Amino acid sequence: MFDLPKASEIRKVLHKKLIYEKQAVELSGNKKEKFDADISRIVITNEISEASVHVKATEKILAIFVVQVELKRKEYDDKSIIMISKIFGQKLLIVLHYEKLYQLAIYETRLLKSNWKKEDELSLRLSGLDLESIWNNLVMQVSGIKVQEGNTLVEQINIEAEKEKLRKKISELEIKARKEVQSKKKFEIVQKINQYKERLKDI
Repeated sequence: MFDLPKASEIRKVLHKKLIYEKQAVELSGNKKEKFDADISRIVITNEISEASVHVKATEKILAIFVVQVELKRKEYDDKSIIMISKIFGQKLLIVLHYEKLYQLAIYETRLLKSNWKKEDELSLRLSGLDLESIWNNLVMQVSGIKVQEGNTLVEQINIEAEKEKLRKKISELEIKARKEVQSKKKFEIVQKINQYKERLKDI
């Protein structure tokens, strides 16, 4: 799919039964039912490592795995995908597949996702002098995040998360302001919106 070296190919099915056994505590209550409602099949397709791509491993990253997840529904619960990331305890590039559409997901402090695309629209490149820089570049490609000068990738991810929260609050308050009939309350809401917009500009 991503024109990865032949040496990186694995094609190993990860059975859900094994996940249920290993993550019995994490998948207690109705969590198991939700996970099962989202996930049909999990296949480890590639291992990007020093041996397979001839790029140096680092102390933090010895390998990056590519995992294809067949979904039962498009509107899945993010927690199901985060669970898959945690089960491995490794760096994962997750390829979500539903009908004829694909979405890329990657976990770095939080779950980051691309837009849904057709298979022929998917494109990723491995670039970097070691596996850590390759991972950072994959995170940026999947998320669309551009690291501003002076920030680390993690700092930039946190900044983008804060921006996202502010945009959501602004959107919610704008809807509230349109519905508000009392002038005083409407004014207070607009003042709050302006405060959030100023904070957004300052970030």
